[in-house]
Amino acid sequence: MMLPAPSYSENELLLQIAEGDENAFARLYRLYVPQLSRFIFSITKSEVMVDEMIQEAFLRLWMNRDKLHELRNPKAWIFKVAANICYTYLRRLLVERKVKDIIQSQISSEDLTTEQSIHVKALIEAIREAVDQLTPQRKKIYNMSREQGMSLAEICSDLGLSMSTVKNTLTTSLQFIREHLGRQGYIISLFCILLFIIKKNI
Repeated sequence: MMLPAPSYSENELLLQIAEGDENAFARLYRLYVPQLSRFIFSITKSEVMVDEMIQEAFLRLWMNRDKLHELRNPKAWIFKVAANICYTYLRRLLVERKVKDIIQSQISSEDLTTEQSIHVKALIEAIREAVDQLTPQRKKIYNMSREQGMSLAEICSDLGLSMSTVKNTLTTSLQFIREHLGRQGYIISLFCILLFIIKKNI
């Protein structure tokens, strides 16, 4: 007969994690998922990004587990980490929208220098290359979400797929595109190129 797993408080779990206990880490993850899901969604309003951001927050917790002993309020620290991840995502989203605005308005050479225009065009081309490398299903769902502005529920209804399938497919596609851009070095350069534009128009 299998015995039930012992019950631990959050602080006890955190102390065990600080000692490298992976089972305690898994239990804390399951304990925090509902709270962090609501918290992250309240900031980002993005169902697609919730799971990825929770995983990123717990990855940082694990990487910094040796510092957990020093924290007076570990729970507040975890939520602060999650909030910082959310705000980083929102800043990137702002840049993505700025790039889209540039494309749609066909910004003139008076607004960008020749070098900046080249960098922006290179970034746009890199995004297109990444999207073209997606499988047909992933590419279709990505375009329905990002290009057509359809909600997850609308995509589910249109394609006859479950919400979890659409969410997972879109999350995987976005991760692939970000990794592709990261290998190209465009994420960092994009912030440098468009920073003055964002400040000027905020």
